Amino acid sequence: MNLKTLGSIVGICLILFVPFLGYVHLFDWDEINFAECAREMLESGNFSTVTIDYEPFWEKPPLFIWMQALSMKCFGVHAFGARFPNVLAAIATLLSILYHGTKHQNRKFALWWAAFYLGSFLPNLYFHSGIIDPWFNLFILNAIAFYFSGNTHRNHLHWLLCGIFAGLAVMTKGPVALILVGGSVFFYHLITRFKSFPSLKALVLVLFSTLVISLCWFFMLWVTGNTAIIEQFLAYQVRLFQTQDAGHGGPIYYHWVVLLLGCFPASFFALSSLFKKTTYAKRFSILILISGLLTLVLFSIVQTKIIHYSSFCYFFLCYFAALAVAQEKPKLSRTVLFAGVYLGAIAMLVGVLVYLQTYGPGIEKVLTIQDPFALQNLKAYTQWRWYDFTVVVLWLGAVIVSFYYAWKKRLTHAVGVLLLGIALGNVALKPTLLPHIEQYTQGAAIAFYEKHRDQNVYLITLGYKSYAHLFYGKIKPHTNPLRYNEAWVCADSTDLPAFYVARYPSQERYLQAYPNLKMLYMKHGFVFLAQKKNLSLKSQKK
Repeated sequence: MNLKTLGSIVGICLILFVPFLGYVHLFDWDEINFAECAREMLESGNFSTVTIDYEPFWEKPPLFIWMQALSMKCFGVHAFGARFPNVLAAIATLLSILYHGTKHQNRKFALWWAAFYLGSFLPNLYFHSGIIDPWFNLFILNAIAFYFSGNTHRNHLHWLLCGIFAGLAVMTKGPVALILVGGSVFFYHLITRFKSFPSLKALVLVLFSTLVISLCWFFMLWVTGNTAIIEQFLAYQVRLFQTQDAGHGGPIYYHWVVLLLGCFPASFFALSSLFKKTTYAKRFSILILISGLLTLVLFSIVQTKIIHYSSFCYFFLCYFAALAVAQEKPKLSRTVLFAGVYLGAIAMLVGVLVYLQTYGPGIEKVLTIQDPFALQNLKAYTQWRWYDFTVVVLWLGAVIVSFYYAWKKRLTHAVGVLLLGIALGNVALKPTLLPHIEQYTQGAAIAFYEKHRDQNVYLITLGYKSYAHLFYGKIKPHTNPLRYNEAWVCADSTDLPAFYVARYPSQERYLQAYPNLKMLYMKHGFVFLAQKKNLSLKSQKK
């Protein structure tokens, strides 16, 4: 890969992902969760143990947290600093796709694979975020692709790279990486009847390099005497497969629907090539299919259903979408039509919602909303303006131009315009629609936390889980273990002033249970309370 290609990729990613990167606050949970872990690392100087609220956090290994901590050290402890590592993930992902796509198919295919990943909705959107998955998915892809390359060409360097990337994936999100990489490789050999099976020396090289990288964190914990975190971490990984974590459940078809509707237009185009025998003329396509289906089936079985879990499937959907376009399948024009209609329908729906908020009576006046908290959220004042239609214009414009090219039988141009329109629309989301969404969903709460930032107080959420109060309140290390006891922290006997946030209408339950609490005010569905003995504090004023 030459410097011109590298420069083009870097330039495209900087244009598509850096603008407005920190324009809105981080969103609960995942974005703020990881960012808070990184902030606490910088505050405490302890980089061997991941903490949340300065207590050991065993749910995730530290690699991505280290990236965020380094980014925050360079750019500051805010949304931009937390999200910037995924801009680098976008660059690395495109480079990897171009490399493996060219090596195992051809240059034209590789460019389309990269284009679909940049221009499909969820794959693109994740690079604007501060979550772990873009890096985790990248490491998994490289581990699988380098294994195939090493096995095909008997290249020991590629086998070593396979192990290194597999180990990095474990260091990013845990042992599920071993299941995805190892399971994909096993089923690939099973289907190909173990032809060209690697030598024992190669397998040892892969396993050894994987273990050396993946056990680094465990070794650091063992050296520092934190072996209990290892046990809790492994127990948590098992629990995710057996139970619904934090209420994140869903039907077995949850991820199938998410991928079909969220990974468009790649998912639409992939369907036109997935069931063609000619698609699998090259064995690399078989391996990519196996890795995608294994991920999809695995996380359909897992009880915890979170949208991120199936995000590795974006690679396999974009891969087969690229095959459909690169090979110019006969039904490509029909798929362009379906994808355009779908994007047009989404644009029109967004346009109606923006119109109701800008010139109409508001969504809450038109729709019947049963949830009292959500209804209060929508009462937040946020100034909608004409330029909030930018996303709608971009998406509808892309549909119209795409249909024009399809009518002229220039189908690859039609697909390219759709992908470009979605990518630009996602950029436009950040300064237009996302600030409004933030105001409705968390704006009042974050403003309250920032008002008490750096104060030596307890900020407590009642009845719901959040990490926003930790990150935006910049909570200091508290050593009193009783702060996790609701009866104690809601009583007058606390050793520090305490402030509380509840969601309407659950505050009534807490006011009845703890008479020493008094409501300060309610705003946009969030109810803010304090201990009566602290009401004279200036910081409590609205």
